[in-house]
Amino acid sequence: MKYGFLFGAGAEAAYGLPSGGKFALEIFRHDTVKSKEAFKNSRDNVDTHTTYANDWLPEGFNDKNISTFGKTVFQNIIKDTVEQRRGSIISQLNNFDDLARKVARSFQKSNKKDIVEIIERNLNTSIDNARMGQDVVFIDEFQRGNALFSNTFFGALLLLYKKSGFYNIENRVEMGKIILSILQLQIGALSEELSRKINDSIFKKKDDSIDLFDDLGEIIQLNYSATGLEYLLEPKHIDMNTDENYVLAFARELMEDLYAAVLDYKSLIDSNWRYLYYPKSDWAKFSKICIFLYTVRDYIASCAEGINQNNPNGYYNMLKKAVDEGKYELSGVATTNYNQFIQEILQYDVSYLNGSTEIWYDPYVNKMGSKESLDTNEHHILVPLMFTQSGTKPMTSIDMSMVYVDTYKKWKQSDAIVVVGFGFGVDDEHINGILRTLIDSDNKKVIVVTLASYEEDGKIIKGICRKLKVANSSNVELIKVDYSGIVSGTDKKWTDYLA
Repeated sequence: MKYGFLFGAGAEAAYGLPSGGKFALEIFRHDTVKSKEAFKNSRDNVDTHTTYANDWLPEGFNDKNISTFGKTVFQNIIKDTVEQRRGSIISQLNNFDDLARKVARSFQKSNKKDIVEIIERNLNTSIDNARMGQDVVFIDEFQRGNALFSNTFFGALLLLYKKSGFYNIENRVEMGKIILSILQLQIGALSEELSRKINDSIFKKKDDSIDLFDDLGEIIQLNYSATGLEYLLEPKHIDMNTDENYVLAFARELMEDLYAAVLDYKSLIDSNWRYLYYPKSDWAKFSKICIFLYTVRDYIASCAEGINQNNPNGYYNMLKKAVDEGKYELSGVATTNYNQFIQEILQYDVSYLNGSTEIWYDPYVNKMGSKESLDTNEHHILVPLMFTQSGTKPMTSIDMSMVYVDTYKKWKQSDAIVVVGFGFGVDDEHINGILRTLIDSDNKKVIVVTLASYEEDGKIIKGICRKLKVANSSNVELIKVDYSGIVSGTDKKWTDYLA
């Protein structure tokens, strides 16, 4: 058998790397000092006598101030998140206990303490009795969000906050911030749904020939300043030596995971990427997006420094072992992740579909490559090539086009394409389109390796097909695994199961 492989962020969880919104939160917390210095060095190396310096860069560019994204940008991120993912936010919060149980298992594994036991001991009742649905109810217009109060873990947080003497003053204030931040996220999403309904059409019935009605515009505009993101950006160390500290740490982790599950950080890239091409007209925004990309690279590279490349439970290591044992061949490996250690482990040429820490981009000539290959006598200001799906201009580079075409050709020669840890998101259409062509036009099988859940296989496959917009669902198969990569109902690792 000959398999093509696509790895997403979920494939690197076993190596300790964050994914999704958690990744975004850590980037915004990351120190920008090194990134500023790297940008300054790149700027200072530019030859001031060249056409590049005189026509493309502003006058006196080497003496101009540089700046980074400030706190105001976080308000816009929340605004975009709530606007685009309001339904997902409400659903996540209405199923608060699902996320809480996941965090509880993680806490018990790492700290050897059962959060449920601590909650029940301090409330002197079963956690099943910690429901606030009869005591706290939203107004009728927000009734869709009432399910939050019937979740036992959220009820427990409220009851412990209410309980006299459980928290000291400082911890009670902290817990209050966490609970309010969770409620603000729910209220924001519910408000966005209501305002969209009103703004889309304030009339139940109207005469479409009277165009004055079309000039009314938005009636309601929401204020997103009251959110918990800024609170999350402040690093907090909580010593979990007491029950109250343990509950507080648990609640903060819950809040982080909640925001991470819905956070739409790509809007920051979408709204600022274009300034890479206009340093002369807007140096401040040019420097901000450049330094942000340097910061992303620095954070990602720092995450990979301490990983165990010999981790037997790592997806790349499992695949390397299976290939070395001759169980099947590789016809092409691609990844949406940015680090190079996948290539170091597999000892195989990997296609980086979203850029990587070692791929750089020259916006002046729309060219990508290694830092050395892009260097010229003019010494252009380069940026790390990240977030290709958001920065559409680099995708027009012949270098990136060749990567996509080459990946498609290799996968087309496969018996099947195996997808691991990839979410088929709306921002991944540049990759979804390749898979769609392979499934519907080329009649290729796509095997999705996913964590086991209580959802039926058919429902999961239907969801994947809906995201991929494919008609031939029979060409999509599942392999459900646990956190160790063992296939459900077997004692085999997913790589052996494929064989």
